[in-house]
Amino acid sequence: MGFDGVVKPRLLLIHGWLHSRKRYLPLARALAERYDVVLQPLPGYDDIGRPTRTGGHLAWYADQVAGRIRRQRPQVVVGFSMGGQILLRTLQDRTLTLPWAVFSNTPYPALAPLNGLVRRGWPVAWGLRAVQKAPRPLGKGLVDLFARQTVRDHRLVDDLFYEDACRIKPAVAAASAQELARGIDRVAPLKHTAAVVTGSGHDRLVPLAQARHLAWDLAVPLVTFPEAGHTVVLDALADYVSFLGLLARRL
Repeated sequence: MGFDGVVKPRLLLIHGWLHSRKRYLPLARALAERYDVVLQPLPGYDDIGRPTRTGGHLAWYADQVAGRIRRQRPQVVVGFSMGGQILLRTLQDRTLTLPWAVFSNTPYPALAPLNGLVRRGWPVAWGLRAVQKAPRPLGKGLVDLFARQTVRDHRLVDDLFYEDACRIKPAVAAASAQELARGIDRVAPLKHTAAVVTGSGHDRLVPLAQARHLAWDLAVPLVTFPEAGHTVVLDALADYVSFLGLLARRL
């Protein structure tokens, strides 16, 4: 509920791989006039423990998201990248009260460009451990090289990319990456939830073809951000806020 006493629709945000909830605080603040925004924690990222089930990390996260949806009844859930695949897993086999789902730059059916690297798991874990133990200038330099693959405007690469990498538990990130590389079963249209898919014209990690594929299989609209990279909430924050603002009018 806002300060004016008006009840706002609740929006749940699920962050992506190698990100923390902090990455989406600017988006949450920009949406505050339209939504009651909740940021979903993912143990193993955000420095808040780790999944309690060995293997199947994304399925475990999906269980946590399903529980939050049942408790807090958001009108919209937005999943970014890995968060989008978690949301797909959440909705596949469950009957949940959820009016709208937004799948943003979601690997589908699998994370394609880096499959060969992340399928083994250990290169990701070793790389993150090396970054976390290296002197800051070296570690941040390595993280910045990767971060530049996620945004089109390299001026948007900031300290938070490095801080997130230092906060993440390497074994958890490696397990999540392996699952993203193995992929998810093809999905059918959602029976109980309206949905929309977003993709970016300059997304190197999840090419626009994957967004089209997901939108086709779900039989839902595809919204594109032609000038944005994978981290669309950095490259096209104002446009993304406008998009979610238009969605709020349909609630």
